[in-house]
Amino acid sequence: MEELEIDGLVVRETAAGEADKIITLLTAERGRITVSGKGVSSLRSKYAASAQMFAYSTFLLRRRSKYWYIADAFFIDNFMELRYDVEKLALANYVCDAACEFAQEEIENAELMSLTLNTLWAIANKKDIPLERIRGAFEFRLAAQEGFMPDLSGCAVCGRDVSGEDSTLDVMNGRLLCKKCRTLLENDPEYLADETAKILIRVSPPVLAALRFLEDAPQKRFLSFSLDKPEQSLFGVIAERYLLNHIEHGFTSLEYYKKVRT
Repeated sequence: MEELEIDGLVVRETAAGEADKIITLLTAERGRITVSGKGVSSLRSKYAASAQMFAYSTFLLRRRSKYWYIADAFFIDNFMELRYDVEKLALANYVCDAACEFAQEEIENAELMSLTLNTLWAIANKKDIPLERIRGAFEFRLAAQEGFMPDLSGCAVCGRDVSGEDSTLDVMNGRLLCKKCRTLLENDPEYLADETAKILIRVSPPVLAALRFLEDAPQKRFLSFSLDKPEQSLFGVIAERYLLNHIEHGFTSLEYYKKVRT
């Protein structure tokens, strides 16, 4: 019988009978792990705290056939503050759904684990950072570190530095365009005749600085930037559209988060 001791974050749970659950763990060493939790929905279960959504624990797992089962669990944290605010709870669910999108079974992804934990901690505890900034930072950092990092060094066509002026993010091609090159592109007959998706979004200098910061910032400092309210709104639009258009679908949990915010 295979046995595994590993730190895991519960990012998904599904009821399976009266007191059982199927839980999905996000781990640094082995990506996504699906676990059968026998009786963990019961308040009398000693593993109930570790088997609930957002719980972070050290698990001792045993595999029987194709399923892992909880043999023991040592509770670490459950980001309790999330549960007292419906907006925080909704955003945390979206973060976990997005993390599940990229986590693969038996594939190490320490960066994804770190980003998810740091984001949940920030949602739960960082009262000085707007939730929309946390969301946008998570979305753009996730896209960048999972293989969709855009080239933000300068205009991709002429090579000019655009740090001090408005530029354009060509979302689908992951590149920046200066004003002149965007105008030339939009008047190019071949570009106009191309029926593939075209998403061009204005990028202001403060937002560009934030995006560049997010590409390279240490995991524990990825939220160490600031934007005023109008710039934050633009940043949020860019981050969401960049992530969702590259994975080619949305999330029900994101739509619910937007609903409870209004």
